Amino acid sequence: MKMSIGVEQSLVILVLLSINDNQPIKSRVLSQKLDVSDSYLKKTMRKLVVAEIVEAIASKDGGYILARPPKDITLLDVYEAIEGSESFSQSTKLAGRVFGSKEMIEARANEVSASIRLAEKRFKDVLKQSTIQDLLSSDQVGGHS
Repeated sequence: MKMSIGVEQSLVILVLLSINDNQPIKSRVLSQKLDVSDSYLKKTMRKLVVAEIVEAIASKDGGYILARPPKDITLLDVYEAIEGSESFSQSTKLAGRVFGSKEMIEARANEVSASIRLAEKRFKDVLKQSTIQDLLSSDQVGGHS
């Protein structure tokens, strides 16, 4: 599994929106801060809007704001908005197809699949326990104590 850079970028964006006193931030400002193209950033922001994590305000003074308080946005919400909620491991039953009905090989393949599913569950459980609010400590935002 390799997580896309969009997850990290989204977390940074959400922290920026959190510390901006509920004032909208324009996409070009966000894209400049993240040093990414505005069109790329808008694709990421669209995923966050669809997931109801951010809200897009269309007006002269518009931009993006959080759709919910930072304490109500988990890292899992962000991960799934960007990566999707599908399992990151899809078994193709390759061992069974290659080796036929050799029970021992199929049993081992099933054990591996079960281990991967357990690892994914633990990964998502950890993400579910942390929120954007948790990222807002003064030590982590701005580097000041």
